[in-house]
Amino acid sequence: MTTLMAFLKNRTVQQLVIFTVCQNSLWWLASSTVNTGSPLTTLVKIYLVVYGGLLAAGIFLILNHQFRSRIGPVLVVAAVTMGFLAAPNVHLVQLFALLLCLFLVLVCIPQLGLQSIYGLIVFSCLAGYGVPVILFFLRNHYLALQFLVLLLPLVASYLVFFEPYYLPAERDWRLTLISPIILLIIMGGIAFSWRVLVVMLIVGGHWWLQPRLNARYRLIASGCLQLIAGLFILL
Repeated sequence: MTTLMAFLKNRTVQQLVIFTVCQNSLWWLASSTVNTGSPLTTLVKIYLVVYGGLLAAGIFLILNHQFRSRIGPVLVVAAVTMGFLAAPNVHLVQLFALLLCLFLVLVCIPQLGLQSIYGLIVFSCLAGYGVPVILFFLRNHYLALQFLVLLLPLVASYLVFFEPYYLPAERDWRLTLISPIILLIIMGGIAFSWRVLVVMLIVGGHWWLQPRLNARYRLIASGCLQLIAGLFILL
């Protein structure tokens, strides 16, 4: 019991749990932006919750340890099994369940050069589309272009909030404004409203706060702020 309590009081474990909840809340919220189709069975929901939990935990450990985590890749490999069990006969779902997990394993190999702008773009697309697309397809049995367009701001938010982990080296501060501008353009192009301004304030706060935070709190801050921004992006 003492060992368990010490484990639960560990700051990294607490941050991992919070980050995992934030990411899965964002993914499930994104999947409900187009509320159509039939409800999922309880068993499929359980598989997908475990899939998302293992995936998000793996992302946290990989990024938190600067792509040198040993446990993170193991968790994302385990997540693939849950994704396959959720849709044993739906190959498109299995493909989406596999792609992000495979990328997260490959990104930990420095020789592949995925810890870069190219890796950030791939990660943003796979993380922004992966779980929401799986949920949408299992409910509707097809994939709508309109749904993919609605998810573009979410994809762009991954560019904004996770750029510091893929591009940690110091750069001209003007270059760090590119991803927020992309998010602004995408949101404004889909439907400009007061929500765009709120999201940009959150993004601006994240941009200002990141270099000033203690390194151990930066990732959890990114996860929480992305969820808050996501509420205004998706609702």
